[in-house]
Amino acid sequence: MKDEQILAYFDGRGTAEITLRGREVSQSNRIAAVAFELGYKLHETDIVTRGQWRLTYLRDDSPDVRQRAQRTMDRLRAGGPLFSHMSAPAGMPPVPGRQIAPMEAASARQNLAAYETHGSRGLVVIAILLSAAFLVLAWVARETIGGAVALLATAALLGVVAALTPCWMRSWYERNRRKVTRFDQQQSQRWGPPPPAPPPPVSGNERGGPRGNGS
Repeated sequence: MKDEQILAYFDGRGTAEITLRGREVSQSNRIAAVAFELGYKLHETDIVTRGQWRLTYLRDDSPDVRQRAQRTMDRLRAGGPLFSHMSAPAGMPPVPGRQIAPMEAASARQNLAAYETHGSRGLVVIAILLSAAFLVLAWVARETIGGAVALLATAALLGVVAALTPCWMRSWYERNRRKVTRFDQQQSQRWGPPPPAPPPPVSGNERGGPRGNGS
């Protein structure tokens, strides 16, 4: 899928639904990066089969996001690149740490969403079930000492994996969160802070000031 095809999905419509097949699945990070630039956020990933994904994006109408999308469209109309350069403006020190590329940030955002949706419980359950299965196999193979010991060792290893998985997943989540935070800081440094939210509309009664009761 070419960039022009991806851009066509994010043309300002409220909902963008993209079906990926075969090798296109590997482009999910680039699609997420393009969606971010044009003011869309991933709402749902439906894995129909291993080789077919359905991605649903929703337009984000918050002021700072719409401003970012407008800058991207202006840059594209002027013949500029799809993604802005991440270097700091002249005279400003760069954001500490490694520069995060748009697709790396998009991948990190998807990882955050996956963890926040599913957590680590599924992986823990799988490791526990596999450990139990190897324990059963070790009992079945108890007549063969060498085989039983190997199966018991595997069951114990899977038990350790199940115990440590929540800690590993939290560390993985924090690494991705730091990437996203650094990327957002780099973007803010380049373009400045988002505009303030507009004041709430004034109601008719408030506009005319307090009204008497006619007495």
